[in-house]
Amino acid sequence: MDCWICDSHDLILRRASEVRVDELDSRSFAVTDDHYGRVGAIYACQSCGFLQCPSLGDVLPHYQELVDTDYEAGRDSRALQARRLLQELAPWKTSGRLLDVGAGSGILVEEARRLGFEAEGIEPSRWFQEQARARGLPVHLGTLPHPSVTGGFDVVALVDVIEHVPNPRALLAQAVACLALGGIVVVVTPDVSSLAAKALGPRWWHYRVAHIGYFNRQTLTRALGSAGLSPLSFQRPSWYFPASYLAQRVGRYLPPVRPLARLAGPWLERVVVPLNLRDSWFVVAKKQGHAAS
Repeated sequence: MDCWICDSHDLILRRASEVRVDELDSRSFAVTDDHYGRVGAIYACQSCGFLQCPSLGDVLPHYQELVDTDYEAGRDSRALQARRLLQELAPWKTSGRLLDVGAGSGILVEEARRLGFEAEGIEPSRWFQEQARARGLPVHLGTLPHPSVTGGFDVVALVDVIEHVPNPRALLAQAVACLALGGIVVVVTPDVSSLAAKALGPRWWHYRVAHIGYFNRQTLTRALGSAGLSPLSFQRPSWYFPASYLAQRVGRYLPPVRPLARLAGPWLERVVVPLNLRDSWFVVAKKQGHAAS
């Protein structure tokens, strides 16, 4: 077994598996899955520190079959989140061609088009892709490389994607291959070295079956470098959730909150809460030797 980031053979078991591979199905990989702390076996690289979960086998079929109606129900708050991420790109890009990899139902694509980008996406889940197409959004079914996705993009976005794949360096290299001269790659991923991750330990909300790679700033920088990318900016993104959604999630840690959340449900659904727990990275990167323009 090799490290997915540095190719070292020196990996040790950090955490035993809490799942059986033969019991997993697409529901285990839903964006809105709330079984926090439930993971496959996690191995730590003794050379670079990367944490990876190689024991789940080929996870792509689960994403291809994925249906997540709860995700789509929160579209409005997720659209606000996408808009804010795009606005953070203003120092580098405010228009041009944009590709969203792992586009889901096209929320970021839709917001990017509203802000003036010529945006499209690619998504492995047929159900998610159909939701996007029903809204008239150009989201292709599949993964990179894809015959309908040609190069020359000013922005390639990987928002909460690289932690889901067993080949993060290859995915980053494919993103680079899609860039136009002066283009940028945007990566958002959880930070396993964050204070929240350390405080919550094995119950951290980003420890879940669907996350099979766990980055910190050092391993993320190394992965970017292996794909020929240099970081321009590291930021802590904010997320936007309906208060009802947050109350349900808090209930996973504090069970007494659950009945209160149900009672206040209709009111909580109308309230959107910005949240920044500083446990994710939002990185803008450019090709090494090229200026972002």
